[in-house]
Amino acid sequence: MILELTKQIKVLLVCIAISAVLIFIGLFTGDTGVLGNVIILSVFLMVAPQLIFNYISYKNIREIEGKFPNFLRDLVEATKAGLPLHKAIQFVSHGDYGALTPEIKTMAYQLSWNVNILKVLEQLKIRLKRSKTLSKVIRVLIETFKSGGSPDSTLNALSTTLVTIQDTEKERKAMLGQYVMAMYVISFIFIAVVVAINRLMVPIFQSMSTPTTGGGQMIGFVDNPCLMCLNRVSFDCSPCNIYFGICSVFNVNEMEISCYYLAMFFSVSIIQAAASGLVAGQIGEGSVIAGTKHSLILLSITFGAFFILVNLGFIGR
Repeated sequence: MILELTKQIKVLLVCIAISAVLIFIGLFTGDTGVLGNVIILSVFLMVAPQLIFNYISYKNIREIEGKFPNFLRDLVEATKAGLPLHKAIQFVSHGDYGALTPEIKTMAYQLSWNVNILKVLEQLKIRLKRSKTLSKVIRVLIETFKSGGSPDSTLNALSTTLVTIQDTEKERKAMLGQYVMAMYVISFIFIAVVVAINRLMVPIFQSMSTPTTGGGQMIGFVDNPCLMCLNRVSFDCSPCNIYFGICSVFNVNEMEISCYYLAMFFSVSIIQAAASGLVAGQIGEGSVIAGTKHSLILLSITFGAFFILVNLGFIGR
């Protein structure tokens, strides 16, 4: 049995292979900073392409949903002209329906080879199973054809229903747009809170530490909790190794307590940005997958903000 790999799976396999090589190189160097960097890069390589693929698939199915009422209306006109449903599908397959066109042409090719129209519709429902709305519409159409009802009246009713649903969805999206913006505002406020905490807490903790008599590393009442994991590669030190990698990315001294707080707040900010983007997608477009674009935007803003703030000395110093 030959397993057909989709483009998404092929990209994932390539990203996993590259990530494995990078992690092996990081382990081989024995440098926790390098290892932390390659772990962050590996996670990004594996997650980002899949998020992009899922969002592209989501946009494609949304476009198909938008074009489906036009397809149904053209079928109504063709059936009213006296064409049976299978001939009407072949007739309208010459039109342009955007992302829906390949699906209609596939149906027309199947019908030209005398494939039963019920089987053609069932296969269309399977290909469009990502859309619950279209799956229900096609199922109604199948049942109507089985029962021998009038296809033109059913097609017209389905087209009207789809348009109504889409108009309602647009109104809902417009009404909830302000809440989507609120997710962006919350992310900016969160970064501002991080800056404030860093400016207040880190200097206090640094002042509570005392240097050794030899002028070596800072050892005192408050110290970097991850110092025990410095130059150690083990499972229990994985979070600290990631923290050291983050500090290395921002060129912050790993020995100082400011490194620990920078890495911790950066990690929390990244999680908050990704989660806020997904919530924004669910609120604005009714789909978590739609939040992928918001997550990528917020992640880029967060990383850029931290990079600028560290270089300006507001955090991490």
